Amino acid sequence: MLRLLHQYILRQFLCYLALSVAFLAAVLVAGNVLKGMMDLLVSGKLSIGDCAALMVMLLPPMVSHALPFGFVAATLLTVGGMAADREFLALKSSGVGPLKIFSSILFLASCGVLLSLAVNFHYAPRAISAVKSKIQNIIREEPLRFIAAQKFIRDFPGYIFFVKDIVGDRLNDFHIWELDDREKVASYIHAERGTCVYDESKHALVLTLRRGTVEKQLGEGKISPLVSFERLSLDLKWENIFRAMVKPKKIRHMTLRELLALREESVKKCDRATDMAVQVEMQTRGVMAFAILVLVLVALPLSVRLERREGALNVAIALLLCVIYFFLITILSFLETKPHIRPDLVLWIPNILLQILGICLCWKLCRH
Repeated sequence: MLRLLHQYILRQFLCYLALSVAFLAAVLVAGNVLKGMMDLLVSGKLSIGDCAALMVMLLPPMVSHALPFGFVAATLLTVGGMAADREFLALKSSGVGPLKIFSSILFLASCGVLLSLAVNFHYAPRAISAVKSKIQNIIREEPLRFIAAQKFIRDFPGYIFFVKDIVGDRLNDFHIWELDDREKVASYIHAERGTCVYDESKHALVLTLRRGTVEKQLGEGKISPLVSFERLSLDLKWENIFRAMVKPKKIRHMTLRELLALREESVKKCDRATDMAVQVEMQTRGVMAFAILVLVLVALPLSVRLERREGALNVAIALLLCVIYFFLITILSFLETKPHIRPDLVLWIPNILLQILGICLCWKLCRH
């Protein structure tokens, strides 16, 4: 009987879990695409295939945020439906206690904690690094995507470009306006043709112009005499892409091995600020993983009390619980600049309080 009961519960729970995680992960991925890739896609700098590949690569970081919501929503939908249909009451009346009914869900939540730890410390940081490498490969293989013909290009800081025609890898009739700090034209360059390649060592697009002229603005409406050139090279750094590649990797994008190496290095250098930042990051990932079990402990008795089958209401409640929880964790993570109060340990306070609350509610449910 218990085996059939657990099969029945697990079948519903896993179905709701998959749908909830897939829904929120898709929403988060779409939000990241709209934020950072939509302009590139519309302007032709990224193809639909490249954008789809990047979306798939972004799934692990998004799944790490979606797992707690998925487990809470699945708990509310599964147990809430059982309570609304009086199935929970019938099982309890026949002598099956709440702990036996909920044991399969608690086991899955424990497995979810292990899965979340693996994603938070390994797969999510590696996915972010893979996305950056993918974008860099796109630039290296097809740099001309970022220079379109018959359009004024303002993506490169300090320059405005206009290319009349692009044939193969050659740029014909190239016009460049170089801007000063006040965004006014400082010089004008015109070349008959040019080429554009990606220089990995410089993390820049190298524009090589052939047979052209340069004239500079001297101020007060004066223009310098034309200076001819046979060959001229310009290094173009497109900030929206190259800034993330040139800067050192952020702590929140490091794997567990990289975090431990950085912490060891900071201890040797007596760099307490970096050491505390690493500890806070590691503890935050651990807290987020254990949030699955903690929130499920609260959601189990709550779903029995509510006795609601409505999917929209249960999803809204799950979303509200997760938003409140993540808001508290985010606020506490800002305390990393105050190492004297041990923010790495303070981060566990919401988990401890919610776990105590969940245990008390479950104990009360078992008694009544």
